[in-house]
Amino acid sequence: MNWFRAKAFIGYYIKAVTKFNTHSPFLYDFVISILDTKKNYYVFDSIEAHRKFLLKSDKTLQINDFGAGSKVLASKAKKVSEIAKSSLSSENKCRILFNMILNFKCKNILELGTSLGISSSYLASTGETRHVYTLEGDTTIAELAKSTHQSLGLKNIDVHTGKFIDTLPDILNKIECVDFAFLDGHHQEQATLDYLEMVIQKCHEQSIIIVDDIYWSEGMSRAWEKIKNRPDVTLTIDLFDIGIVFFRKQLSKENITYIPYHYKPWKIGLFG
Repeated sequence: MNWFRAKAFIGYYIKAVTKFNTHSPFLYDFVISILDTKKNYYVFDSIEAHRKFLLKSDKTLQINDFGAGSKVLASKAKKVSEIAKSSLSSENKCRILFNMILNFKCKNILELGTSLGISSSYLASTGETRHVYTLEGDTTIAELAKSTHQSLGLKNIDVHTGKFIDTLPDILNKIECVDFAFLDGHHQEQATLDYLEMVIQKCHEQSIIIVDDIYWSEGMSRAWEKIKNRPDVTLTIDLFDIGIVFFRKQLSKENITYIPYHYKPWKIGLFG
């Protein structure tokens, strides 16, 4: 068990509010339309079918992890099924990302941490998405992610391979703006803050940034606290598994801790 994560969940659970405690119209609509909606879109079934395919794959890959590494897998030789089990964003998390992009009509999407391509497939499938730029450290995993995208018929995703510190500046120089960013890779305090600072330079007032695994470690928890306290950040929403960051000036400065109806400890890797 990740004891830091388990302890953090207790604090999260105590602080968390429900939709009945949300007072601002923006936040209430966000909860109803994005966090607690049960809407099902046809693309979900095809993406989840491919997730099941990856979870059953016995193919072994030789990989190089440039991030904080996995707390489950230590070997460089890893089965696809093991990577899928430990590294892929959950279906519930992916649906929340999809709902945000759809509801806020985000066009240009940036993802740090492609993994096997499941989350980027959700990001690219909303109908509002123009383009997804996704960064992956390992070339072997990146090729498998491309296969995922191809099998799902997705042509609006560019996978860029290499260390984030090398690839991210080039990508940001090429795109006009970032409407939505999902920071899911290199789970270390300073790296997370550095990448967020770089991404913010291409954000606008309506942009949304998602920080993954904000309670992965003490360092990630500190990074989340620093992000919440930034003067340019207005509303943040703590879902334990992810942190959602808004810059909208019409919103009051507020940090909300919320439990979506579908969240269960065993579904968010608390005991993993």
